[in-house]
Amino acid sequence: MQAKDVMKAEVIALSPDTTVMEVARLMVEKEISGFPVVDGENHLLGAVSEHDLMYKGFKLEEPSVWQLCVWSALGSREIYDYKDSFRKLRSETAGEIMNAPAISVDESDDISKVGNLMFSHKIKRVFVTREGKLAGVISRSAFVKKLLEEATA
Repeated sequence: MQAKDVMKAEVIALSPDTTVMEVARLMVEKEISGFPVVDGENHLLGAVSEHDLMYKGFKLEEPSVWQLCVWSALGSREIYDYKDSFRKLRSETAGEIMNAPAISVDESDDISKVGNLMFSHKIKRVFVTREGKLAGVISRSAFVKKLLEEATA
């Protein structure tokens, strides 16, 4: 089974200059926990999720100068996580807050690749591309629903 056999083709995509507040409004209104961000030619640039927007509502715990020095000297993951959290906290648009690149597959990729990506990246959705452009999305629920349909057919 290929990604195109499971994907949902109707996808609400955002432009990079969509405001973070508009993203939040769409998430609530459409009951969707994440959106792709595309350029004017529908090329997939990144993704914005509820998790990303949560940074806007919390004050970051500031590490001590010593922690920053140690993290920097060791090339520790913590320094990258802190920088990313700070970036998201200050973001005003989808293009600023998005995770890039978005996790995606080609429409002809096997569905097992989608499942493996969801497990390995601990994500809820994988975007599907056709000739480099956004073609659809596969969510966990769509993945499970299709597997159930296959098993009971």
